[in-house]
Amino acid sequence: MVIMIASRLLSLLSVQIYMSFYGASDVYLNIYSYAISIPNIIFTCIGTALSTVVIPIYVGHRATGEADKAKKFADNIITVSLALTAVLVVIGIGLSFVLPRLTAYADDEETYSFAVKALMIVMPVMFFYALNYIFQGMLQAMGRYKLPAFVSVPSSLIVIGYVLLLGDKYKIPGLLAATVLGLAMQAIILIPPLIKEGYRYRPSFGIKDPDIVQAGKMTLPVLLGVGAYQINMLYNVSMIARFGMVTLLNYVQNLTLYMVLAIIYSVTAVIYPKLTESASRGEMGEYKETLRGILMSICALLIPMTFGFIGVRESLLELIAAWGKITENDIANAAMLLSMYAVGILGIGLKEILDRALYALGDTRTSAVNGVVIMAVNVCLSLILMQFIGAFGIPLAYSIASLTGMCVLLWRLRKKIGSFAEGLGTLLLKCIAASFVMLIVVEAVNAAFAGLGDALLMRIIRLFVPVGAGLAVYYIMALILKIAPVIDFTKKLLRRGAQ
Repeated sequence: MVIMIASRLLSLLSVQIYMSFYGASDVYLNIYSYAISIPNIIFTCIGTALSTVVIPIYVGHRATGEADKAKKFADNIITVSLALTAVLVVIGIGLSFVLPRLTAYADDEETYSFAVKALMIVMPVMFFYALNYIFQGMLQAMGRYKLPAFVSVPSSLIVIGYVLLLGDKYKIPGLLAATVLGLAMQAIILIPPLIKEGYRYRPSFGIKDPDIVQAGKMTLPVLLGVGAYQINMLYNVSMIARFGMVTLLNYVQNLTLYMVLAIIYSVTAVIYPKLTESASRGEMGEYKETLRGILMSICALLIPMTFGFIGVRESLLELIAAWGKITENDIANAAMLLSMYAVGILGIGLKEILDRALYALGDTRTSAVNGVVIMAVNVCLSLILMQFIGAFGIPLAYSIASLTGMCVLLWRLRKKIGSFAEGLGTLLLKCIAASFVMLIVVEAVNAAFAGLGDALLMRIIRLFVPVGAGLAVYYIMALILKIAPVIDFTKKLLRRGAQ
């Protein structure tokens, strides 16, 4: 988790550097942000499906000592995935002429032409996305978690290096090339550890292999569910492009959503194989206890994070983002986007865990249907909310849709396996109450320090004093209200200190 969060922070820094260098409102930078989002959105549904099916099948063969079957499956899944990705890349290049027509970039021939070229340049990165997802799944199945968590570091460093050394000379087109190189490195750096583990790829296209057939059957429902979820993202990016805020949206997503997902994915990387193993052995008591423990802990973390982001949104962005060509208006818009996304942090986080809990039971259909529900809620709400709050209705609708999807999954899982999270509702209420008190204190401290100047030291004080006060208040309230995960964590610390 530490490695993954550090990787996301570096990714955030890379966005900050090129945003400050070129300006968040620069039309060509917004086209760049739009272009790099599209192949990621298109492929994430397939990538999630791949990681979902690769781990159970690969783990199953390794756990039963069938190393040859595990290797054969890996060879087949890599070859088949690359073939399917080639088709996707061709389709993506064709769509490069169509997608910009859905945005304001089509209003000007020059911006439309650049958007088309940018999309055509970035579409081939889907090959590296495919390898990245498969390689990560294989390494996690081998118990190797650190390097998969590290994959985004080289790409961020390449982008940062380009902007600082060559950004003024080659501008946005060069940034596109640097980004493609960086994304390629995400897959390439995973090859050495696989070789170290003894894996050697041999091309094999066994589409009739029983494992590939099983993977195909498992993949389709996941594709439908995650595909609907990604259509949400494509819709959101296309809508926000009309307001010229794609770069700001990407930045805020890196700061909130992707930071939360970094925590959640580091948890699911370990928990998913464990849940799968418990379910496969029929040990549902162990399955439920594992799931309950992680849901309780994540709620105790994400709820105060939600209120915390809302409380320090402006001081946080003033410290980390208000540099270079970033304007006060950019900060105000980013702060509002951040608040709207923060509302859905709990829904986004718990949805990912509950999806994996269902996948471990062999149920991929529920998540597929839920993905469609989330998409419908998101699209309908955003169309309504944009009439009242403009661009900010897009992230708010997304947050509400994510919370709706979380509730649907909790209900469906309870119907499937019975009670599995006793005390979760009470814990949620306690965490909300503690976080609300924390927010009141944070806002009071914000008001007290509002008159400080704009120097770096003053910005640091305006952020970290409220953060420190908020953390202290939440911790005290958690002890008063007896929030179990916080108390358990405290006891562990005290025991370690006594040792």
